[in-house]
Amino acid sequence: MKIFNPEPDLYLISLSQQMPGFENFITAWLYKGEKTILVDPGPASTIPDLFDALDELDVKTVDVVLLTHIHIDHAGGLGEFSAKFTDTPIVCHSKGIPHIADPSRLWEGSLKILGKTAETYGPIQPVDPTLLIDASSFSDFDITPCPTPGHAPHHISYLCGSILFAGEVCGVRMALEKPVKWQGKDFFSYLRPATPPKFFLETSLNSIDYLSDFHHEIYCFGHFGSVRYGNDILAAHREQLKQWADIIENEMKKGVDENFSDRCIAKLLKKDPLLAGLDQFSPDIRARERHFMNNSIKGFRGYLSAG
Repeated sequence: MKIFNPEPDLYLISLSQQMPGFENFITAWLYKGEKTILVDPGPASTIPDLFDALDELDVKTVDVVLLTHIHIDHAGGLGEFSAKFTDTPIVCHSKGIPHIADPSRLWEGSLKILGKTAETYGPIQPVDPTLLIDASSFSDFDITPCPTPGHAPHHISYLCGSILFAGEVCGVRMALEKPVKWQGKDFFSYLRPATPPKFFLETSLNSIDYLSDFHHEIYCFGHFGSVRYGNDILAAHREQLKQWADIIENEMKKGVDENFSDRCIAKLLKKDPLLAGLDQFSPDIRARERHFMNNSIKGFRGYLSAG
């Protein structure tokens, strides 16, 4: 567990997993101002680390938990968190509420899709349904819930004053020490799409366009870190999604064989400038990213096959 303080009153709690390449990947965000706000408590396996971080930051109460989506790496530890913070309301998409109150199907689906990774994250415990609030009816603490389906149909971003907690709207981001070039200017972010098995390109693009209309000063990722004024990030990821669709569609026309994913990854690494910084990271992180690239390619392939 590491704590970063990128802005006044804003803390990133890094929840590292016992898997190679999963350090500084999963994030819980804490805003400690007039109200204390926690965004995405993370998986069950790292709730003890989250509690240690809250103790270190002298957090005795949490006024609200904002859940961007119910995937296990973001929401899997809600049951354990709620067992300690018994009065803290949890805001999420209405579609997520039944699966948080009774996570049996969510856990089964996580095991099916993620396998050993889900086992490492840990099983999901239920949450008292009286604590769960539909994001569409929540308007307290100067927080604006922003429906942003794409990564998941139950994905919600949250505008908290000048801070935009955007979950995985722009996929996965890692900070670069050496910039890459995007539209002729220095770009200090590696970006990679995080598309689900049932992916709809237009829905993701619409969510990006929707967030672009919200003024913000700080853009916070679920994976990983923050940037000031994220409009370039939104624009870059919009272009990236369209480029991935074009590249993967062209590879599909050549035939889908056992080497299809490797062909796509090789072409994407060659053509996508936002992946260019991958070689700046450790072999474990590069292996993790290739694994998730393969998952994202499956999402694009499903979308393109259906179209």
